[in-house]
Parts: sequence; C-alpha cells; structure tokens
Amino acid sequence: MVNLNIKSKTSTQEQKKTSSSVIDNRMKEQAEVQLNLDNLSVFYGNNQAVKNVTMPIEKNKVTAFIGPSGCGKSTLLRTINRMNDQIRIARYEGKIMYDGINILNKDIDVVALRKEIGMVFQEPNPFPKPIKKNITHALQYMKMSKVNMQEIVETSLKQAALWDEIKDRLNDSALSLSGGQQQRLCIARALALQPNILLLDEPTSALDPISSAKVEDLIMELKEHYTIAVVTHNMEQAARISDNTAFMYNGDLVEYGDTSSLFTNPKEQRTEDYISGKFS
Repeated sequence: MVNLNIKSKTSTQEQKKTSSSVIDNRMKEQAEVQLNLDNLSVFYGNNQAVKNVTMPIEKNKVTAFIGPSGCGKSTLLRTINRMNDQIRIARYEGKIMYDGINILNKDIDVVALRKEIGMVFQEPNPFPKPIKKNITHALQYMKMSKVNMQEIVETSLKQAALWDEIKDRLNDSALSLSGGQQQRLCIARALALQPNILLLDEPTSALDPISSAKVEDLIMELKEHYTIAVVTHNMEQAARISDNTAFMYNGDLVEYGDTSSLFTNPKEQRTEDYISGKFS
C-alpha cells in the first residue's frame, strides 16, 4: 500500500467495527473487509447528508448503493475518495478505516489516497487529448515511473475491454470515441494507477443499453482484481452486478446485506417498499 503520509496510524482498538442492526453480523465475521465505514456522517453546512453510517465494503466484491435521489449515495462515495474536500462547507464525522488508517484524517496525502482508491463519475470525462495521453497524463500526474508506461497503457485498456476497439487509434482524440467507449476509457485511466478500490458513481446512467451492458460485464470481470463500490438508480442493474447492496434513504443506511437476500427477503419495510416501487 502507498504511504498516505499521516502522522500516526490508528490503534487496533480504534479499528474495531461498530455493530449495527441493519447489517448481518455473520457477513462481517466471514468476509474480508477492505473498507470499514464507522459511524460516518457528512455535513454540508447545517445539512446532514449522510447520517451515522456503519458498514463494511468487502474485498473483491461489488457493493451497490441504491436509494432515491438525494439520499446520500453519491455523497458517501465521494467522501471515500475525499472529493468533498473541495466543497468549503463540507465536513465529516466518524471514520473510514482502510489498512489500519482512518482516511478522513486531515493529515492524509489525498493524492496518494486517490491512487489507492480510484473514482469514475456519472458523465464520461476524458481529457481533450489523444487516447494514449489520457492514460499517460494520469500516470504522470501521479508521478509514476515512465518505465513500462506503454505496457501499462495497453494493460489498462485491455482490463477496460477497450484495447481491441481502439488499439490502432491511440493517437486519435479521446473525444472521438462513443459515449460508452469514453466511459471505459475513464475506467482504464483509473485502473492505470493500479488502485485497490474502484468507486463508480452511476457509471452507465448516460449510456445506451448496449454500452451499459458492456460496462456491467466489465464490472463483473474487474471484481476478480479490485474491490468495487457502485452507486446506481437502476435496481435491476444492482441485482445483476452486485454481491452486496446498501439501501439508503434520507441519509440513513436503512439496510445492508447480500444482494440476493436484500431483494428477495428484505428485513426492513422501507426497503421492501422501495424495491417494490411504492416510492422512488
């Protein structure tokens, strides 16, 4: 793991998981946890967007966050990547534990953190540069060695299931790609930094069904090597691609569990109402 440059690591006692009635304790005991959200709250000024969320994100699994618009899903995801640091009125309470470190610590090297925990956004946002330079620019920005850079470009594009489609067009503008290809390029750009965790914020919402299916297939393949957390409004998509699902409502974590059980036998009435379409 990259050195996140904080003054001190958190003790074993501080890493202890906080129990929560919405989480199946058996899951916590059996799974290897890559990230642990411990009583996490996020505020924008006086507005509490995420309320005391405690849950694990398991290694090499896909965790989906579902819930109506404005329920805190994307805010939570952006907090893991420290993107909300850019919002002046945003502040955090609680912990997000990663490899024994609370990554909300103010002394964290955020650039190093974002190499460990990559993020891809809702709208494809390739740089207005050649396809190849979209990958190499990210590597250079993170001050990674130029040795084997061409190999990293090829490997990341292959991981993103894009290499065969664009290997003869690497010097073309990334903006010449289709929307679905641009989104996979953004995923490749994140993968080039060799993260451990990949955060996807509604990665298919701007794509057509064929492109969406390709991204879904890609997510299923990537979880063999990465831990993935994805925000989606599409419950069918969550059911298809995720191992675990967290349902959020009004900033609260209402229920968290393995996806099959949550969709077929939810423990909370609000979860059942949401997945049955009684509110959205």
